[in-house]
Amino acid sequence: MVQVKSTTRLLCAVTSIATLALHHTPVRAQTAAGTVGSSPPTDSTVPASETEASDAATIVVSGTRITSRGFTAPTPTTIVNAEDIAKTAQPNIFTALTELPSLQGSTGTNTGTFSTSSGQQGLSSFSLRGLGTIRTLTLLDGQRVVGANVTGVPDISQFPQLLIQRVDIVTGGASASYGSDAVGGVVNLVTDKRFEGFKGVVQGGITTYGDDGQFMLGAAAGHSLLDDRVHLEASAEYDHENGVPPGGFGVNGPDGRNWFHASTLLNTNILNNGFPQYVYSNNAQSTTYSKWGLITSGPLKGTAFDAAGNHAPFQYGSPCYTGFCVGGDNSGAVGMGASLVSSMQRLVGYGRAGFSLNEDNEIYATVNLAQVKSRNQPNPGAFRSGLTIPCTNPYLPADIATGCASGGNTSFQYGLDNAFLPNPYVKPERQQQRFVLGAEGKLNVGKIGRASCRERV
Repeated sequence: MVQVKSTTRLLCAVTSIATLALHHTPVRAQTAAGTVGSSPPTDSTVPASETEASDAATIVVSGTRITSRGFTAPTPTTIVNAEDIAKTAQPNIFTALTELPSLQGSTGTNTGTFSTSSGQQGLSSFSLRGLGTIRTLTLLDGQRVVGANVTGVPDISQFPQLLIQRVDIVTGGASASYGSDAVGGVVNLVTDKRFEGFKGVVQGGITTYGDDGQFMLGAAAGHSLLDDRVHLEASAEYDHENGVPPGGFGVNGPDGRNWFHASTLLNTNILNNGFPQYVYSNNAQSTTYSKWGLITSGPLKGTAFDAAGNHAPFQYGSPCYTGFCVGGDNSGAVGMGASLVSSMQRLVGYGRAGFSLNEDNEIYATVNLAQVKSRNQPNPGAFRSGLTIPCTNPYLPADIATGCASGGNTSFQYGLDNAFLPNPYVKPERQQQRFVLGAEGKLNVGKIGRASCRERV
């Protein structure tokens, strides 16, 4: 149903009046002959053609040749075209766009890698102004896209990348038109609906550290039929990204990265010495567990085990505070155990068929099939602390059982990384089957004299 607003009629009327006014010859100021300021008599010998030529001088304002992006829009708009995207040489259009300052805070393969059940692992979703993905509306050709997780946000990795013509980013004022999911703004990815010919892409890359290797294969084709009334186009792309693996136990970063220092905030529990109660320190060592096992209470407190079950005194650091020491044996630290970047594999297919009823109206159908798989390690092993082990446990070495029972103790507290267990992995898989049948165009709603007004349906 098409609704014509009164505002549109008013604009049509104003436009019509303005158009009719342009056909009237403007009145020029004249003075009486012989008065001061009167124009000198025109030489009758000057040809009329030369007089008209002098009046028809052309003035070129060079500033009008400068192409502005989004500055004429009613709301602040950033426009990124296909050339800008191609220059970034990114395998995923999401990665290219998140280099914009306004999209910092978006989720992607490098966020949520420490989690097991958030549903955001490998999910590529925009967040404008850092207000969150559920407050940023993402559109494809001005249309909403089905959500890829429980929050309703789409996965940009499932969009067709090769046929993207430009991206419009509205950074303010959009919630008045689109609703609360556009409080942060709107990102509209616009496809090239009249692409002609064939193009393909083959690219690959790797990081300075020799990891996160990726390669992408893609192709797109378009062709018009029946005097350009029918237009067909399709694209297919495959992208594989290895990601950046975790560093494992200890303080060593993956593939030679050395910026991890096992830093944490320590509680000194001292309130009267004139210094802060909490201090920030590197090389923080947990006193509640070790890589292979640590007794944390009773007469055997500080006894650590190795992979073979042998025990020896644990190397505590100094000074020690609640739950942590500084330095010492930090081989059981798990801070580098999460993947830095999830691996991802995506396969995307897109097709569009359009039939033009006339130059302003079209019936079209689109299909978008996509599958995105990711993989990440949230942490190494499965560390546990505060476990209670009875002194009568039959698996305890004889000397440990004897020492445990001394002094009337019946159990002790125990913590370990469970490093002997296989590392857990999270492997989300998202599939999209999107079919759209629609029509778009313009409707002639008014015509007065030589002025016409059209409104998009």
